[in-house]
Amino acid sequence: MENIEVMAALVVIVVVGFIAGKVGYMDETLDKRLSALIVNITCPLLILSSTMGDTLPDRSMILPLLGISFLTYALLTLVAYTVPRLLTRKKADEGVTGFALMFGNVGFIGYPIVASIFGQDAVFYAAILNVANTFFVFTIGTMLVTEGKGRMRFKRKVLYSTPMIAAYLSMLIVALGIDGIPRSVSRPLEMIGGITVPGALLIIGSTMSQLSKRNMLGNFTVYATSVCRLLLIPLGIHLLFSMTSFSPFVVNLNTIIIGMPVATYGTILCLINGRDTTLMTEITFTTTLLSMLTIPLMAHLIVGA
Repeated sequence: MENIEVMAALVVIVVVGFIAGKVGYMDETLDKRLSALIVNITCPLLILSSTMGDTLPDRSMILPLLGISFLTYALLTLVAYTVPRLLTRKKADEGVTGFALMFGNVGFIGYPIVASIFGQDAVFYAAILNVANTFFVFTIGTMLVTEGKGRMRFKRKVLYSTPMIAAYLSMLIVALGIDGIPRSVSRPLEMIGGITVPGALLIIGSTMSQLSKRNMLGNFTVYATSVCRLLLIPLGIHLLFSMTSFSPFVVNLNTIIIGMPVATYGTILCLINGRDTTLMTEITFTTTLLSMLTIPLMAHLIVGA
């Protein structure tokens, strides 16, 4: 029940963004500026503050979590560049579809879901898993979003972007076991980072308000991609890694993280790179709604929660 309540609260924020877009409080210009603010300031601080709690994770879990996460996204990279051609007839939509298949909403939705299923302490482990997600979003993810625009190339500066720097620092804090960071430092980071979740969801709602009624209903590509993202991919990942030496806890946590709805960063990256947001927004909104059912189901099947 708690999982459904969390998902319902997030959908409400999307609806508020939709209304704000319809009445004119939000528009394409504001969406772009707010997107840049989230990518470059609030989300990096959210990543950094996630390692500044009162308790640090078990150090023996760090390498297994990093290992399974990077292996997972390496496999998902293959999925992102092969499966989309089966889901859409439009070559220009393959990159967006690939992004949707590859990236779940780890930082925005994953943390509260993980806390409700595994307990508050597990948020720290989710933050470690999020290092790989962050790295791939701003490297492979950027390449996927810009595909079809004549700019599909790796940008080295992404490795030194503020989200990546925050990821590096967070990993260093966890690896070195640095604790006791003063609240006068961590609290402002948490407060600013806290803007990320509602801000990103408001953007999704606002961009939805700019869609036609026909587009809001979705199409085959939207629903096929949603089924793959929410069910087929996480179950496949779980089955694969269950046959390895990774502990059940690491495998289960990774599976739940991979089963999140499409990352809101997809829409934000489309806005920043001048890409049409229609398909990305449709898939993001649809998976967010459907995840109210699939995440509790996944939790029951995988961990018995």
